Amino acid sequence: MRDPAIPREILIVRESEPQAAAVISKELGVSSLISQVLVARNLRTFDECKRFFRPDMSHFHDPFLFNHMEKVVSRILAAVSEGEKIVVYGDYDVDGITGTVVLLQFLQRLGANCSHYIPNRLTDGYGMSVKGIDAIASQKASLVISVDCGITAVEPVAHAQSCGIDTIITDHHEAPAVVPQAFAILNPKMPECPYPFKALAGVGIILKLCHALAVRSSLEDDAWLDYIDIVSVGTAADIVPLVDENRVISKLGFQQLSQTKNVGMQHLLALKKLEGKALSTADVVFLIAPCINAAGRLGDQDRGVKLLMTKDPGEAQLFARELVEINRERQALDRFVQEAAEQWVLQNVNLQDDYAIVAGHEDWHVGVIGISASKIVDRFYRPTFLFSYDKDGIARGSARSIKGFHLVEALRECDDLFLSYGGHSAAAGGSMLIENIPTFRKRFNEVVKSRVSQDDLVPRVVSDTEVTIGDLTPKVLNILKQMGPFGPGNMRPVFLCKGLNNRYPPRVVGKKHLKMVVSTHGQVMDAIAFNYGDRHTEVSTADSFSLAFSLEENVWNGKTSLQMKVKGIAVE
Repeated sequence: MRDPAIPREILIVRESEPQAAAVISKELGVSSLISQVLVARNLRTFDECKRFFRPDMSHFHDPFLFNHMEKVVSRILAAVSEGEKIVVYGDYDVDGITGTVVLLQFLQRLGANCSHYIPNRLTDGYGMSVKGIDAIASQKASLVISVDCGITAVEPVAHAQSCGIDTIITDHHEAPAVVPQAFAILNPKMPECPYPFKALAGVGIILKLCHALAVRSSLEDDAWLDYIDIVSVGTAADIVPLVDENRVISKLGFQQLSQTKNVGMQHLLALKKLEGKALSTADVVFLIAPCINAAGRLGDQDRGVKLLMTKDPGEAQLFARELVEINRERQALDRFVQEAAEQWVLQNVNLQDDYAIVAGHEDWHVGVIGISASKIVDRFYRPTFLFSYDKDGIARGSARSIKGFHLVEALRECDDLFLSYGGHSAAAGGSMLIENIPTFRKRFNEVVKSRVSQDDLVPRVVSDTEVTIGDLTPKVLNILKQMGPFGPGNMRPVFLCKGLNNRYPPRVVGKKHLKMVVSTHGQVMDAIAFNYGDRHTEVSTADSFSLAFSLEENVWNGKTSLQMKVKGIAVE
């Protein structure tokens, strides 16, 4: 049974806007259910809905709205013309890897003399370093372009300058008070940057750079779109809001991804049984991205780049198989860390008094603690920082947050304890001396307490509207599908259905999932509640209950039916 102190979700319905919904319903000729879902996404006119349902390349902003873009393009084209050695300095996650690949391939297309450098997650840690700059200097490079990192790299950029290397930083992380004195910085979150969309992933900024390079070079103006399939993978994997340009990238990119010309991606898709399939955000985030990420998490940061850069089918097949196998190893490590971390929390954390979770162990692999931190947040719903302890007395960690709590702002109040840290509102990472962990645990908990209440530590499942089973039809589902790709900023619509009964006794399937057949007013529907097996007795004995759920298709024995995918349960 679940520990009674672990917070149960609260089911609520978004405040309705009947007048706005009525307008949309009339203009689009859709049901009130659909119109309420659209209004919940702040869509209130026909034109706004058209742009939402039909994103296209005309919705991209002018790349030269970026501060320094003209300067950056001129410097890169001059380096290409003069045959200077250019090194792309990428991060080791999927965002950084895909951004590195896209920029390398585009520079090669321009005829550049270029290579790349990606730090080792296990030995180098996050971001640019003096060690990395020294390695690049040994290649006689004169220009370094960062991808998905660099905005905090004051010392490494100064070191590069002393080595006669110009540095162009492309990054999407929050800018600190003091930024590196680079040749130029492309970051929409810089205070003075007028670029209208601030939520691009690192690879998204690289796409904008390629767009600008195409405009100012001899290439076709739309040459940059050839890489949007790879860009969509990094964008989805980095869990940025899928709105504005990110929605266009994901919509067009997923379409292109299903027919990708990238040889390495073709083989990876085939191994994951996604070849030729209409791809979703979930396919990318849970099936494709983890394989690209896995090698870097376990210390082989170049394997993902090699997969996506190769044009040799034999090599591509080999790299893809290796990455799939490494990902299986990563999953085993993740399960070990998650289970150990959960046990530590249950034994050491008082969920009534502790507003944050800080834990670490020498046996926890540094490459998977970020994934495990996310799962700890899912279960206990508190800002969580997990650390891996190394033999040199250093704790390297990853943090994940809850809705409404800005991690990096909170970590700034603990910055004297860190050797380094960085990230954004929802996720962060950092390192400190192991001896500082108890102090950090206490202070971080105090910081969280000062910013959130106990009510904030109870997860809320917000539904777009309340429905009955009879409202849920194949036509409704067909329209909902057209609202994808789903993700942050455009989550899959959630509905609330009250007064439900068990048509048949619920049963636990696959160890911890709850399979139900629910009914009300003579209407019946299947429901699946993943990871709700511990609530079997509660639901079985309830007189009635409410479900928050998304609507999906269930295919079984060749038959397709509608099914509720449960997001929350409330016994009435």
